[in-house]
Amino acid sequence: MLKLGIKLLSAAVLTVLLSVVLLGRNISQGLGDMSIQNGDWSTSLATGSKDAGAMLKATVALGGLLASSAENSIYYRLRSVGGEPLRLNCSYRIEGNDYEANWWSITAYGWDNYLIPNAEKRYSFNNENLVRNIDGSWVITVAATKQAGNWLPVGPAGAPAWRNMGDYDYDLLLRLYTPGDAYLTTPQSAALPTVIREACQ
Repeated sequence: MLKLGIKLLSAAVLTVLLSVVLLGRNISQGLGDMSIQNGDWSTSLATGSKDAGAMLKATVALGGLLASSAENSIYYRLRSVGGEPLRLNCSYRIEGNDYEANWWSITAYGWDNYLIPNAEKRYSFNNENLVRNIDGSWVITVAATKQAGNWLPVGPAGAPAWRNMGDYDYDLLLRLYTPGDAYLTTPQSAALPTVIREACQ
């Protein structure tokens, strides 16, 4: 009888653990499954709306987006460039200008949906803190190793403990607050930063 009880308890614990792992995986993939593509970026106008399903709402809560309606904020996520997942051993060049929004930012998140630890304590750039070119354009370099200019660190060089051994190492999130009409009516073609993969080790 005792052995049967232990077996039942073990089975229950394994079932709960498996359910938690699968739910976490589905939630963490939720933002990556946004339905509208704009180059390598993806978005969903349902984020923060009453039309958002349970899984999208859970994803938003887990990702800490604090999403409101699309009229107030829209989010674009990027996990790969040209079909190749973002990797710690590669550097990326983000090129852009100003966008039709009251405020915007680009933030790097680890595969676990948390900010990436780094010695610089720098996690994002926005339209107010970028060093710009004379014409107002800007370039951000995303890399694990120190770079000149607007450098967005994605952790120390090498393979930190939090590195995901799955589909991608980290992603980029573009937030646009009070976005212009193009982002609301034609989000698939609205102006967005260009991301270029550069050297890989």
